[in-house]
Amino acid sequence: MRWSIFSVGVMGAGLLLIAGCQPKPRPIRFGEEVCAYCQMGISDPRFGAELVTQQGKIFVFDALECMVGFEHAELIPVERIHSRWVIDFSQPGELIAAESAEFVFTVEVHSPMGLNVYAVPRGRYVQDPELPRGRVLTWQEVVELVRTQWREGPPRGSPTPQTQ
Repeated sequence: MRWSIFSVGVMGAGLLLIAGCQPKPRPIRFGEEVCAYCQMGISDPRFGAELVTQQGKIFVFDALECMVGFEHAELIPVERIHSRWVIDFSQPGELIAAESAEFVFTVEVHSPMGLNVYAVPRGRYVQDPELPRGRVLTWQEVVELVRTQWREGPPRGSPTPQTQ
């Protein structure tokens, strides 16, 4: 089969279009947006999260625990979720994929919803002694922590984490 330059060009443009249409996060507009779960203003660039659907709709949250609460409340079907993003505590305002992050539960920081968990890229906590110390958690442990602490919805006070 012979390919003409036109055919190759059309196929290449089509592939670029498809690749360019992948759902992705966008920067959170701190001081302008409200949390999709608790409706509080999103103001602290050290915390926050985004949930991106397969269709490209973006839900923004003031804290990663609100994203977990939103999912737990089944406000959208889990099969519609494309990706989860969290703010890198060490780079305020910068989103990182939740699956490539590690999470730290500590009394040394106060997150907007009081769970006191922050996220950094996997491996950064061990490499950076300046980060607030606490107990390192996986994403699944964060989900379980939120479910345990938020049985009746977002807490009124802060939990007391145990350090390693």
